[in-house]
Amino acid sequence: MDTLDRYVAGEILQPFAAATLFLTQLLLASQLLAQADVLFGGGMSLFDLVRILADLVPHVLEYVLPVAFLLGAVLGLGRLAEYREVVALSAAGVSPVRLVRMPLVLGALVSLAALWVALQIAPAGLRDARKRVDAVIRRNLQSEIRPGVFYEDIPGFTLYASEVDRAGFGHVLIADRTNPQAPVVALADRGRFEPAPGGSLKLVLSRGELHREESGDRDYVVARFERASVDLGLGQTLDARNRLSGSAFELTPGEVVRLGSAAGGRSEDEARGWRTFLWRRMAVPFGILALGLLAVPVACLRRGGRAFAYGVTLFAVVAYYAALRFGEKLSHRGALPPWLGPNLANLAVAVAAVWMLARLGRRGIER
Repeated sequence: MDTLDRYVAGEILQPFAAATLFLTQLLLASQLLAQADVLFGGGMSLFDLVRILADLVPHVLEYVLPVAFLLGAVLGLGRLAEYREVVALSAAGVSPVRLVRMPLVLGALVSLAALWVALQIAPAGLRDARKRVDAVIRRNLQSEIRPGVFYEDIPGFTLYASEVDRAGFGHVLIADRTNPQAPVVALADRGRFEPAPGGSLKLVLSRGELHREESGDRDYVVARFERASVDLGLGQTLDARNRLSGSAFELTPGEVVRLGSAAGGRSEDEARGWRTFLWRRMAVPFGILALGLLAVPVACLRRGGRAFAYGVTLFAVVAYYAALRFGEKLSHRGALPPWLGPNLANLAVAVAAVWMLARLGRRGIER
């Protein structure tokens, strides 16, 4: 790496780091606001909040890195053009096209890092964040239940507890009306919420009795127990509160491939959808390299200061993601192969960048 490359790298990396930090904070703040009713409930601790935000950072970086890299490259190279340093290099016999080498090298390194984050780190972070948010929702639910007050927000159930503490409930009454033909009333000394399979929630009762009257039957059944559990069927309710539930981005590449293979026997459209989704997750990191090609001609062909850099970045990012979605839909419909549709935006940006670089090489920079 010669002196010019080190100088260009320094000019790019500083605004790139600043943009990454700022945009990551912005997107994390939007996640906080989207889940404010959950994350700021009585069941949330500072440790939970920090861990959930840390888990979300890798997923957020999937969206931040392409934008931040393009902005950093355009700002850094734009400063060279604004202060006539590119003109001085041209006078010394160094073509402006020569500057593209360092954005390509940095773009390749950031692309590889983004690919690793998107396929390995982000899925694990999302899974952990979902589980932690589910735990917070359960604790919030427990904190919503007040001693001596009937709680009827659980569909089909009425819950009453004379005592409420961190360990659970004391002197519990629960009326189960999920089967109107055979309602059940349970009385217990203690009760507590526990997770159930399928993301649901169950109420575990200890030392109590069940009262049940069958429809059309004169017999009244009473059963005593030492330990019993009532499935509250809150899987869908918890998923509705947790915006992280059901995200395909928490799947690893191996899991996506297996889902695609399993779907192949049922529906070719579904299998094609999973293959397209896997290529889409790889296409965005590769897009960083394509956007790196675009930075030099954008910075050199016009000099409009920071406002121009921000405007070009915004336009390029909006156009890039629009092309990404368009190509992705074409692959879902079968009009394009699963690998080509998500990479359509990358190809379009690369072709545009090469054309602009060729134009820059013929005309040189405006003096």
